[in-house]
Amino acid sequence: MVGSTKIDWHGEVAHILRDDSGAYAHVIPGIGANCIAFSTLVNGKRAHLISTPATAEVLRARPTFWGFPILAPYPGRHVTPFTWDHAAYHVETVERPGVMLHGFAARVRWEVVSSGPDYLTCALDSETVASRGAAWPFPFHATATHRVADGRLTLTLTVQNRATVAVPHLLGLHPYFPIRFTFGDAASASPELPTAADLAGDPDADARATCMPWARADDWWEMQAGLGTGVIAPVENKSGRPYDLRAPRAVAELERSLAWNGSPGSLPPGTAPRLPVLLYGKRAALAGAAAGHEPWAPGGLCTGIDDRASGVRLTLDTSAGFGANALFCPPGFPFVSLEPRSAVSNALGLASSHPHLNTGIFRLGPGATWSAWASLTATLL
Repeated sequence: MVGSTKIDWHGEVAHILRDDSGAYAHVIPGIGANCIAFSTLVNGKRAHLISTPATAEVLRARPTFWGFPILAPYPGRHVTPFTWDHAAYHVETVERPGVMLHGFAARVRWEVVSSGPDYLTCALDSETVASRGAAWPFPFHATATHRVADGRLTLTLTVQNRATVAVPHLLGLHPYFPIRFTFGDAASASPELPTAADLAGDPDADARATCMPWARADDWWEMQAGLGTGVIAPVENKSGRPYDLRAPRAVAELERSLAWNGSPGSLPPGTAPRLPVLLYGKRAALAGAAAGHEPWAPGGLCTGIDDRASGVRLTLDTSAGFGANALFCPPGFPFVSLEPRSAVSNALGLASSHPHLNTGIFRLGPGATWSAWASLTATLL
C-alpha cells in the first residue's frame, strides 16, 4: 500500500496527506504529531485554515502555540497537587508553582504506526518519555490518526490506560486559526506549505472586526488566572454581552473584554495573569463523561469562526468526548484558538472542591480505552 508523502521540513519529517478534492494537510510526528497546515477548496479557492509556524525551531520553542497541538495527558491549567481516589498526586509544573499546563504530548516525538495517501496514524507510549513519572503519575498509550477526506480534516484520538488502577482521563486539542483566512491557487495540487506571506494574516483593526468566533455551548464557566473556579452560568444569562457566543462575536470586541495583562512565561513566580480565555461547556457531554457514556458518539461542543471578509465559515465539530471548549484570544496576535477539551480547566482541582459538578473527567479503568474525534471543515457563509 502506498503511504503518505514525506518531505523534509527544517530537519523534521513532514507527512503530507491529501484527498481527491484537492485538500491536504501536513503532520509532524517528531513534534507532538502536530498538524501544522491544512487547506481545502472553498468556492474555487484554496483556503489555508491553520496558523503554521515559520520553522521547526519555532514550533519546538512553543509547541502548544502553533498548528493543531494535541494536549495530553491533560488540557488547560490544573492545580497540583490534586487528589484522586483519596490519594494525593504532585505533577511537575511548566507554567508557575502549583499550576500545571497542557501536559507533555505536544512536546515529544510520536512514532508513525501506519500511513496512506490520505491518513497518518502515530502513537505515543508515555513510558518512553523520560520525565513522564514526574509529569503525570499514570502510564498511558495514545494513538492519533489524521485523515483528509471530502475536503475535511478529521483527527481521531484513542487513549489506553496502562495503569493498574482507574485513572482520571483528560485530553484536549489547541488548534490555531488565522485572524483572516488566506487563499492560494485552487488549480495547483502542490503539497508545498503555505508561504510566510500566505500565513501572515492581517492583524489590523479591519481583520479583527471581521473574524467572528462562535460556540454552540450551554454554559459559561468562570476562570481566574486560567483556572476554573466552579462558578457556572447558562449562556443565555450572558445574552447581549461579549461572553455570549451563540451568535458570532468579533475578535476586536472579545479582545476589549479580555484584556491580557501579561504573558505567564514572563511573570515572577507566584503571580497570576489575567488570561484572554473564555471557557464553555455542553451539559449533556460533560454529564455523559461522568456517567461513562461513549465518547465516540456525536454530540460534542461545536465551535467555529466566521470570516466576514472572505465569506467563509470554519466549523470545528467534535464527538461527545469533547464536552468543553476554550476560546483563546490574545490581543495583538494574528490568530485565535478554539480548544476542544474532554474536561474543563482545573477539573482535577474542582473534583475535590466541587464534587457535585460534571467537569468532564472520564474514569478510565485499568486497560480500558477512550476514543473521540474532532473534524474541521470550511464552507461559504
